[in-house]
Amino acid sequence: MRSAMATGILLMWVTGAVCRADVIGVYESQANAATYDGVYQEPLRQWLSGAGHEVVIIGDEQAADPAVLARFPLVMVSSGYIVPKASAQGLARYVEQGGRLIWLDCPARCEDTRLRGALGLGPGVAYAPLSDCTLRPGDDPHPIAGGPLRSGALVGNWAPAALPEAHVLYEVQGTDPEGRSAKRPAVIFTNYGKGKGLCFNWAVWVNPDDDIISLLGAGLQYMLAESHPEPRAASAWCSVARARLHQPEYLRVMCRAYANAGPDAPRPMCEVRMLRQDGQTVGLPRRAWVRWSRAGQSMVAGKRRMRLRTRGLEDGTYVVRWRVSDGADLDAKGEITVQLDGQRHAASRRAALERRALLEPLLLGTLGDYDSEPRTPDERVDIPRLIEQIRTANMNMYDFLIWHKPTDWEDFQAFLPEAQKAGIKVWVTLCPPSEQGGNMPHSEPYRLDFIKWADEIGKLAARYDNFVAMVIDDFVSSGNARLFTPDYVQEMVATLRAHRPDMAFLPVVYSNTVGSTRWIEAYGPHIDGIVFPYREYVTGDRLQEQLEACRRWIGPERLLLTNVYASGSGGGAAPERTARYMRNTLTVSRHHSDGIRIYCLPKEKLLEDPRYAVTAELYGKWTQEGP
Repeated sequence: MRSAMATGILLMWVTGAVCRADVIGVYESQANAATYDGVYQEPLRQWLSGAGHEVVIIGDEQAADPAVLARFPLVMVSSGYIVPKASAQGLARYVEQGGRLIWLDCPARCEDTRLRGALGLGPGVAYAPLSDCTLRPGDDPHPIAGGPLRSGALVGNWAPAALPEAHVLYEVQGTDPEGRSAKRPAVIFTNYGKGKGLCFNWAVWVNPDDDIISLLGAGLQYMLAESHPEPRAASAWCSVARARLHQPEYLRVMCRAYANAGPDAPRPMCEVRMLRQDGQTVGLPRRAWVRWSRAGQSMVAGKRRMRLRTRGLEDGTYVVRWRVSDGADLDAKGEITVQLDGQRHAASRRAALERRALLEPLLLGTLGDYDSEPRTPDERVDIPRLIEQIRTANMNMYDFLIWHKPTDWEDFQAFLPEAQKAGIKVWVTLCPPSEQGGNMPHSEPYRLDFIKWADEIGKLAARYDNFVAMVIDDFVSSGNARLFTPDYVQEMVATLRAHRPDMAFLPVVYSNTVGSTRWIEAYGPHIDGIVFPYREYVTGDRLQEQLEACRRWIGPERLLLTNVYASGSGGGAAPERTARYMRNTLTVSRHHSDGIRIYCLPKEKLLEDPRYAVTAELYGKWTQEGP
């Protein structure tokens, strides 16, 4: 249900303080916490506090009491799926009587129609995966929306129905697992009684793209400004598109303002300047008027984009100081810390290109398979049979999964020398925290100690020159980033390479992460490439487009390996793959990536299975042609 990026995502959107410190109630249900671990609540608290707001945490009992809720101009909720009946009724009454409620994600397991109505939600909710998502404005020209937004990486899943009277400000558009175009409400705004509700789709809530995350700030500031009935009450803030960038890129600054007044309200002036840590101003300050536009019967809204030059500046930490003032009621100011690292980035890219040159002889032109190994009656891997299946399909690589049985690690060590004799390169895949424990087996014997895994795998790689890569499945999924921090991955990779420098680390990375500048900046220095799973199972028509997006994202300095699903789906039901589908996806992968890893190719029937037969045909032809 969750993206691994979610835990820290709000901390990444950097804002300055608003002009007045509103006390915001943050509802955290104890009933919800009993089922969910609460990791999505702390980022919301920190984000609000960092933006200059005082935060008061509300539990189930307080949420059921309208007198308590009435103290707050705004109540916010993060990933609150379970809401007790009394709390749901209290929140609904709060909105009816004039309160403002923002819900990040949705109360998916709450059936109270009044609370759902206060958020513009119809009955029921489903989690239906989408890939290749973009965010498009709806038909409502609301000031929170403000037009199309960039979307480098967007994940789509939540599929509610908006009530007819609600306003869908944005929609998530993408492709469902059957390859059909689909769309979901992304941002829903509703008037309910005397108050207002705003509900953000999970896809917006966890998205790492700065322009999209800024929707949260726009919604927050609009609801605060609108909650104050006095004329001229106003709020404003500035945000940067990226808090880390590579000079000479421009630093993009967005200024937004709202006022509870007519269009004759004084126009605010926004001023921004960049300073070194010692307080010295660099370059020239920028000033521009914020133009008002009508946002309702009395509300006006405005925004202004500005750019600051970074050419010629050294790497380091800088401060963007901003002020928005109309000479009357509005005088907001704050500071935003940004990091310039163009020189470091250039040096890192040169090192990555040198490393790619080292790895290409081992990985370029990979024609491989993964998992679906044959077993003996005692559940051990049937190594002779597996070697036969690999050679008959003309594969030059097999990726061995350590997961199914506690004896897999022992069988893997027995497989390595046999594969070496047969001229087969070998990868090994380990399962992340989200795929170990509970009803699922562990990667034995070292389980979640990936430093130990890297040490032992590195020792084996030093003995067998055909052992060339380590893979971690679902690397950016389901909260796995809580273990796989950049520092942890750096230590893991250093341990692996200490035994053999040309051993590759290739995490499995899905389309919802592709395009994330933050992710590639944080993890790029520690990875040699990615294994990219293609999750459309009918035609393969979108594969080239997705691989080109991957290449733009990881750059020419890292390797791109395509995961083609010959069976299974990586989650949810999916149609059976056809021979035509295999031929199409394998051919596109051959021309637009550095190698292929087939996911669970059925091997028991060998050439009698059309998927296997197509693989053997193409792999044989391409082996003759070379990489």
